[in-house]
Amino acid sequence: MKKKILGSLFLLLLLLSSCSTQSVRQGESISKTPKPADPPTIASQPHAPLQQTIDAILDDSLLAPCLFGAQIITAEGAHVLYERNSDKLFHPASNMKLLTTSAGLVALGDGYNMKTSFSSDGEIRDSTLHGSLFIHGAGDPLIRTDQLDSVAAAMYRRGIRSIAGDLVGGTSLFDTLAWGSGWMWDDEPSTDAAFMTPLTINSNSIEVDVFPGNKTGEKPEIHTLPVTSYVTIVNTATTTSDTLIPPLDVTRLRGQNTIVVSGRIPPQSAMKDFGVSVFQPEYYFLHLLRERLSARGISVHGALKLDTLRHAMPIAELAHPLDSILCQINKPSDNLAAEQLLKTLAVEKYHVPGSAVMGHQVVKEYLSSLGLDTMKMILADGSGLSWYNAVSPATLTKILADQYHRSSTFRHFYESLPIAGVDGTLKNRMRGTKAEGNVHAKTGSLTGVSSLSGYVTTADGTMLIFSILSNHFPGEIASLRNAQNRIMEYLANYSFTK
Repeated sequence: MKKKILGSLFLLLLLLSSCSTQSVRQGESISKTPKPADPPTIASQPHAPLQQTIDAILDDSLLAPCLFGAQIITAEGAHVLYERNSDKLFHPASNMKLLTTSAGLVALGDGYNMKTSFSSDGEIRDSTLHGSLFIHGAGDPLIRTDQLDSVAAAMYRRGIRSIAGDLVGGTSLFDTLAWGSGWMWDDEPSTDAAFMTPLTINSNSIEVDVFPGNKTGEKPEIHTLPVTSYVTIVNTATTTSDTLIPPLDVTRLRGQNTIVVSGRIPPQSAMKDFGVSVFQPEYYFLHLLRERLSARGISVHGALKLDTLRHAMPIAELAHPLDSILCQINKPSDNLAAEQLLKTLAVEKYHVPGSAVMGHQVVKEYLSSLGLDTMKMILADGSGLSWYNAVSPATLTKILADQYHRSSTFRHFYESLPIAGVDGTLKNRMRGTKAEGNVHAKTGSLTGVSSLSGYVTTADGTMLIFSILSNHFPGEIASLRNAQNRIMEYLANYSFTK
């Protein structure tokens, strides 16, 4: 390797977490959460009025087919105020992310960063990088196209106008299982089931925007975000108000990157946007990188390939802090980000290729440290998309209580959760009530499943921890969410001092 190798160019792109400022409403902080000067005396047993009110909500005849599990405890003292089937196992849906993010925060620490590095085995001569560009995938779920633009801009400023070698991606950090155990085969085109890989870009998905044609009978106009030739668009849709034609649909052919747009879009319709996952997202990353280099005026003469990376001098680095990743997992309930974090736990703890199996070993060690019996639960993935997962409400409240008492990191965990009426998956819920801006909780949804677990502060300033899990409901999930909302509103108005 020659001494003139590219060693002086080193770009650090560290995106600071934006959620830490967005998630605290009107400048409030956790330290300002209202608490009474003298906490009320609370008996360590269910409270009759609270028990009766919540039972009445859950015993609604509309919800009769549903199986409920719930537990409500005080954050201080862990006094049990309410429980129903609290030790029974339920499909948690995305409440599974509470296990992954809690274990991740404890195992990695709040100062941890996911780093994707760029390096080369060549030197610059006559505006050409005589060598290949290596991309060391780190499983970072937050990288977006504009950050590749930043890497390209830095290389251009260095004087590089062409790369003689290849763009080589390194994906050895994780195992080769791109999907979670128990995921449904027909979810493949969905962004909720994006493929996992150490080289991740744009959540391994692409946005497809559909605009109506200028007149009836014309094909609609289609744009992708980002603009890329990595996917092929097949447009069989039409601009019409004829309801005999099926509604507009956008999907991807399984095992391909052919996106099919079909059905009808009315002539006066606003733009319709859809998201679909991409197949082989590691090549999507490399393809976008080549396109962004080209847009900056840097040509790549070699191929795009995956290979074992050689030792090389650093060129650039993209990094994201753990608290940003926790926010991405919990607030919008990002399945891919959760799975990437789970595999990263195995890499960092055991120094082996990241896998869900070994990631769960880290999670189980954390749960065991809380006195939880991991033989009495089923952990299948990190996001809750799998139907194999099974945990109890009592397990979730135990985890939430542990995070509450970790004073050095609780803020990061608490602020990563959706806030009722403010952001994330709770943005449109509990508005206009005392639960708005108060409840910080993780939602979860699967067919017939709705979950809500987190924190709520009562009218007298007592913070409560709750977990409400519901399974096997044949009706509209909105009915279960309405019951959860009513319970949260009741707890937000509850007082132990009256």
